[in-house]
Amino acid sequence: MTSEQVDGFLEQVVSLGTVTGVCGEGGESFTNYGVLLHFLRRATKLGLSASALTNAAWVTSREEAENRVAELMEAGLTSLGISTDQWHQRYVPVDRVDTLLEVCEKSGLSAARMETQLEGVMFRGRAAARLAPGMPTRPAEEFTTCPHEKLDAPSRVHLDCYGRLHLCQGLTLRGETPSEAVAAYDPRRHPIASRLLDGGPHALGQYAAERGFEPAPEYVDACQLCYRAREFLRPHFPELLGPDEMYGP
Repeated sequence: MTSEQVDGFLEQVVSLGTVTGVCGEGGESFTNYGVLLHFLRRATKLGLSASALTNAAWVTSREEAENRVAELMEAGLTSLGISTDQWHQRYVPVDRVDTLLEVCEKSGLSAARMETQLEGVMFRGRAAARLAPGMPTRPAEEFTTCPHEKLDAPSRVHLDCYGRLHLCQGLTLRGETPSEAVAAYDPRRHPIASRLLDGGPHALGQYAAERGFEPAPEYVDACQLCYRAREFLRPHFPELLGPDEMYGP
């Protein structure tokens, strides 16, 4: 995503009149640090509170953490979420997370350690394939509601680098622009959201089964069933289920 695209998307966000805050997420939001700084400055100038998430992979020294935190705060950053878990710690040493948290506290920046334990995993994306085997399962018929998203009246959406709005990661809205997508959203006319509202992931699985999907009798959680059904339905609704990165191996 370029700085120019950030400007356009933020202007559309402000035009909605209902959004008060934005957050730079990822992947890893610090991968394109210059664009992240631009995002923070522009959002702040437009009157939005601006936060960000990071896994602290870039914290190679305390000095670097101090310099960046100061720069981020100057750009308007109001809070920082720092993620870690047992799977990522083999790639990002946990001491980097601890160092960044200490620097944030010393600098007066609100920061939170976001550590996912196995019992808190949502089994979608890579987790649906790599972490699900061997986990306890429940009958598919039990997953009759979406436990995480308010699909009938969303209080948040995710904007990806292609300008698509997501109700949940990989579940998108129709519209040429974010503002058009929000204006046009009718949960009862959205082919995927409507079925999740009527009967949760189980209903979506049954809908996919009518098109050839073979649901398993049991799943680890609602997310795994929903993800597998959406994964199957992608060719039928390419404008609503994507991008590819959300459904990769």
